[in-house]
Amino acid sequence: MIVCGLMAGTSLDGIDIAIVDLRPRGAGYAVELQRFETLPYDETLARRLREALPPHPASARAVCELDADVGAAFGEAAARVARGVEIDFAASHGQTLYHLGRRSSGGGATLQIGDAFAIRERLGVTVAYDFRRADCAAGGEGAPLVPYVDAMLLRLHGVPRIALNLGGIANLTLIPADDGDVLAFDVGPGNLLIDELARMRLGQPFDRDGAAAARGCADPALVGRFLADPWFALSGPKSTGRERFGLHALDAGWRALGADDALATAVEITARAVGDAVRRSGFAGAEMLVSGGGARNRALLAAIARETGSSVRVTESAGIDPDAKEAIAFAVLGYELLRGRPAGLPRVTGAAGPRLLGALAPRALDELLARVRAEVSRA
Repeated sequence: MIVCGLMAGTSLDGIDIAIVDLRPRGAGYAVELQRFETLPYDETLARRLREALPPHPASARAVCELDADVGAAFGEAAARVARGVEIDFAASHGQTLYHLGRRSSGGGATLQIGDAFAIRERLGVTVAYDFRRADCAAGGEGAPLVPYVDAMLLRLHGVPRIALNLGGIANLTLIPADDGDVLAFDVGPGNLLIDELARMRLGQPFDRDGAAAARGCADPALVGRFLADPWFALSGPKSTGRERFGLHALDAGWRALGADDALATAVEITARAVGDAVRRSGFAGAEMLVSGGGARNRALLAAIARETGSSVRVTESAGIDPDAKEAIAFAVLGYELLRGRPAGLPRVTGAAGPRLLGALAPRALDELLARVRAEVSRA
């Protein structure tokens, strides 16, 4: 099955499009990445998204229009990357507009926009989408979901592993050496503060290779004050986003720092948060495989290696493109939906039990499901 996985993260750096050959193999999958690109949002759409994201208020009309326009952008990006390839189905995470962890009134609340029917219109195939809300309805955080795929693709028997995704938000998947359950949770800002500072202080979308941060010196008082936020001390399940750690988290103390020192401080916050979480979980020194945009930030990887005592490598060393991993993961989650297999990890999200994740914008669904059943029966 040739699947188009679509993902847009907290960093707003664009739409990730992965064209993946997925073949069921036992309980898991053989995965071959055929094409991958990240296509940026056009400037107007990116500006409108920023104006709608926390801490800014957004009108119902703005959300409605963004849902349609982001869906069209996803569909056009996917069609461009998939040109000349016959896609069997697509799976879209969408763009998170707002995310709340579990609330006093029940499970989490989360909203990913990007109209799946607009994607279907442009690709002409069934689209799996809206993966998070079933977990929220069952009392869970709705995040993180990728650890289900991490355990499937990155487990190495006899060797404990840490999968660290450094997107806008950093999250950890702790994979034991045996067949035991994985532990996973968000650990705080990943690239989010680093990228915001690079835009404001360097006039660049990110700090290339972490060069500016490597020149700077972290402010220990600011690092300590930031990490004193009680959220960091919470045990899992837990998730977070721009609602807590967006641009508004950069208080007056940051303005007194030069650009390089501010970036070094943001790097130190992420590294310390990852290190503290790894040590508390008993995985200090375990092999670490890193994905996401932060995998290109050498200053950040060096700081994380120092804080965790781990051998830090990008997931490419395990055969998975670090930039494409999240889009690949949602392609797998879409396949799980079509198979009718629950893909949540209640221990990770806090849901009442495993749930079938996602919804479908269908096209020729009977034919597609028949092909899925045939592929699974051959596995």
